[in-house]
Amino acid sequence: MQIRFLTLLLATAIFIACSPSKQVLTVEVNNPGSIDRENEMVEIAWETVQQKLSLSTGETIIITDGNGQQLPYQLVTNGTGNRETFIFPVSLQAGQTASFQIVTGEPEAFTPLVYGRLVPERKDDFTWENNRSAFRVYGPALKATGEISNGMDFWAKKTESLIIDKWYKDDLAGVASYHEDHGEGLDFYKVGRTLGLGMTAPVDNDTLCLGDNFVTTEILDNGPLRITFKLTYDPYKAGGKTVTETRIISLDAYTLFNKVTNIFEVDADELTVATGIVMEKDKPEITYGDNSGIIAYETPTDNVNGTIYTAAIHPGGFSDIKVANGHYLGLNNYLPGSSYTYYAGGGWSKAGFDSFEDWTQFVKKEKEKIDHPLTIQIK
Repeated sequence: MQIRFLTLLLATAIFIACSPSKQVLTVEVNNPGSIDRENEMVEIAWETVQQKLSLSTGETIIITDGNGQQLPYQLVTNGTGNRETFIFPVSLQAGQTASFQIVTGEPEAFTPLVYGRLVPERKDDFTWENNRSAFRVYGPALKATGEISNGMDFWAKKTESLIIDKWYKDDLAGVASYHEDHGEGLDFYKVGRTLGLGMTAPVDNDTLCLGDNFVTTEILDNGPLRITFKLTYDPYKAGGKTVTETRIISLDAYTLFNKVTNIFEVDADELTVATGIVMEKDKPEITYGDNSGIIAYETPTDNVNGTIYTAAIHPGGFSDIKVANGHYLGLNNYLPGSSYTYYAGGGWSKAGFDSFEDWTQFVKKEKEKIDHPLTIQIK
């Protein structure tokens, strides 16, 4: 009996020793800056995850924090059809380091926090949102009516719910106009034939050269944590030369700022471009500009709906900042064919900002986050 027990114990030990242990990938994330980060996206190469965990085709993963709680994540393709990067949100105090574990397994279901689509029922708007705000740009069907706009519109939200489909449905059915606040926010930002909130255009002899409405749109990624899409435009003239423009716009969950990348193709050695925020005519100018890379503008207050605050951030700074052509502009020299990347977004007096000073302090912190990205170490 004793020999049989020892034999069974030995067999069990051999089985355990020979059984493969579950592989774990540890990601250490550090906040090197002087301000706290809340729900900021960490991005690592998906190939690294695959190799470290020896993933087979179809295997899924789980990521947990130091308390063992699962975190939402997204596999980003950038429109290639292949998984290129892996993103997940982290919150870190200034100077803090935290560890996260990735293993194979079946993840929990997480509610999408971003969304966007072409809206053919509203003259080809392309509208997108996250759990903080919403935006739109204008398409070919609207241009056909004679309404031409190259700018970005801003929808003020005071709910974390995704509201695009609801607002369009109710508005088109005559149930509730999205130009009125029914408890979730509204669209009261004025764009017209301008750059709206933070789009970019070539400049020739101090004149903005605006394109028309977008011609095509392609969604590259659509949630649950990041939406990215590409817009193309018909060629247009700038200083007697023909310009072809492409925009790639990306919005992560929790942030108020879109990441915007412009590519201008033109037969020239150099181009001047300006990122602009439309200013209302004959109204006092309330602006903040910093050549290190910030332009901000307070729209005139609406007595019913409050105040929209706007800003654009360029990581490399602006060579010049000025008021011109009905815009507050940040200008730079640009090499045709290269990527011109910056950030643009807005806030609302009814959703967390009590004053323009509050807004500019917030924007400065956003710039600091861009200047001092989270550092990542994979073990």
